[in-house]
Amino acid sequence: MFMHLEVYYYAFILMRFILCISSQIFLVWFALFQAYLIYSSSVAAGAQSGIEECKYQFAWDRWNCPERALQLSTHSGLRSANRETAFFHAISSAGVMYTLTRNCSLGDFDNCGCDDTRNGQRGGQGWLWGGCSDNNGFGEAISKQFVDALETGQDSRAAMNLHNNEVGRKAVKGTMQRTCKCHGVSGSCTTQTCWLQLPEFREVGNYLKEKYHRAVKVDLLRGAGNSAASRGAIAETFSSISRKELVHLEDSPDYCLENRTLGLPGTEGRECLRKGKNLSKWEKRSCKRLCGECGLAVEERRAETVSSCNCKFHWCCAVKCEQCRKIVTKYYCVKRTKQVKTDSASRRRSYRLKKKH
Repeated sequence: MFMHLEVYYYAFILMRFILCISSQIFLVWFALFQAYLIYSSSVAAGAQSGIEECKYQFAWDRWNCPERALQLSTHSGLRSANRETAFFHAISSAGVMYTLTRNCSLGDFDNCGCDDTRNGQRGGQGWLWGGCSDNNGFGEAISKQFVDALETGQDSRAAMNLHNNEVGRKAVKGTMQRTCKCHGVSGSCTTQTCWLQLPEFREVGNYLKEKYHRAVKVDLLRGAGNSAASRGAIAETFSSISRKELVHLEDSPDYCLENRTLGLPGTEGRECLRKGKNLSKWEKRSCKRLCGECGLAVEERRAETVSSCNCKFHWCCAVKCEQCRKIVTKYYCVKRTKQVKTDSASRRRSYRLKKKH
């Protein structure tokens, strides 16, 4: 009888242990699910802001962050490993971290507040850390959980994407701006209290665009990673590259031409810029880059636009505007016609004749 009681006792203990472990697993799962519900909207908004910034940064480049190419990049067989992919991973990761950090500062999350870990410490001559710094540590940790989890492979391409995700997060931290408040008698500035704030996201985009132009090409086989030795070689190679530098494994395709397999539309039909106030040199050369260097001609198109103007406030309480019409000129890349070729040839002949005379 005592033997049976002992068996029942150990069975009871084992059952309690199983229930305890099960409850802990459930609590962990529930915590992860809650985190997903809390942060998922910010993560989605951050990823979208990354796409929008990508489109802005490459608006006048041959590759202009096309939606079709981004959709195809989710399929492993079509995912590229060039410098454009590198930028896209970095700006997306940066967008997620940036949005999470900003939402934390806005009080959207109960478990996140100011980063005051350095408050009271001397930061430099005449100033101390204080105030409410944006909590980029929080944004970095949560964005890493969400974004890096998408990379499930162990090959060189996955290592490249994880590296560039980290570059994006470093870009957010590296562009944060110090803001200070003066303290002293009668408005003097004998001491300052300073804290870190997020910049405009455009600053992060500009920073990563510069990194894009200097991206490092890594000489590794794209599919490497099927053995422990190759995984070790990949890890060693990427560990030697700064986490502030974008990396890519392959050269970019010819973005002048349409490539439906890769989701690339080519530059035919693209708008370019020739005239306008405050245009950069890069924008002014867009017609040459998108059209001329891609074997296309530039077509001038004029269109009438209608907008509200001469608005006046009338008591009480309405604003009345006139409808103003304006002719605007835009330029587009189009296929060269025989006439265009003939005209250009005749211009070259006349130019040679002038030189002779």
